[in-house]
Amino acid sequence: MKKITLLTLLWLTALSAFAQHPNPYPNYPMIKKIEVQGSAEMEVIPDEIYLRVALKEYKADTKKVNMDKLEAQLVKAIEQLGLPKENLQVENIYGYNWDWRKKKSDEFLATKSFRLKLKDVKMINNLVEKLDPEGVNSMNIAEVSHSKIKELRNDLKLQALKAAKEKAKYLLDGIGEKLGSALEIQDIDYGDQYPMYERATMSYAKGSAQDESYQSDLEYKTIKLKSQIRAVFEID
Repeated sequence: MKKITLLTLLWLTALSAFAQHPNPYPNYPMIKKIEVQGSAEMEVIPDEIYLRVALKEYKADTKKVNMDKLEAQLVKAIEQLGLPKENLQVENIYGYNWDWRKKKSDEFLATKSFRLKLKDVKMINNLVEKLDPEGVNSMNIAEVSHSKIKELRNDLKLQALKAAKEKAKYLLDGIGEKLGSALEIQDIDYGDQYPMYERATMSYAKGSAQDESYQSDLEYKTIKLKSQIRAVFEID
């Protein structure tokens, strides 16, 4: 009697455990399925380079070189590079020996930072040559991207999904089974890898050779895109 009671209890426990974990595919009762992951990678050369340029007022002998002159020089330089003025935006303004009453005084030396959108990292070399090195406080690549980054990501997702399907088909062919329809598709986003430039930041100093070495250190570096897809397929 005790043995029958124990078997009944075990059977009821099994039914309870099954009830707590229902079939995730109610329309496909107890289906056979295969779960795989597919991935795809791509490297692209950025065609949107966001350069941060900080100009600073300075004194040449006893005369002050003001910000209006330095900014006009920067605007002229980007026009010579064939870039629209809209590509240049003001980021911040600050200064040394700040006092509003001294704003027009020779004692007040302002610094103004800009964000400039370029098409090509090599354009930085041409820009550097057109600027007054004494009037440039710093220059760094703040961000890089690609004009068609969304389209590239979407294409990569499709490639990863196709890779997952091909993997599932290959595995099932090996055991004489046929691939059915997709039951689940999940996009696993690991994010893109953006390049870091070894000399992303430079500072100008009088008599320094930094401006000469800066040019040779600029090289194309790619954005690495990766997509991974998890897919569950029915086995026919």
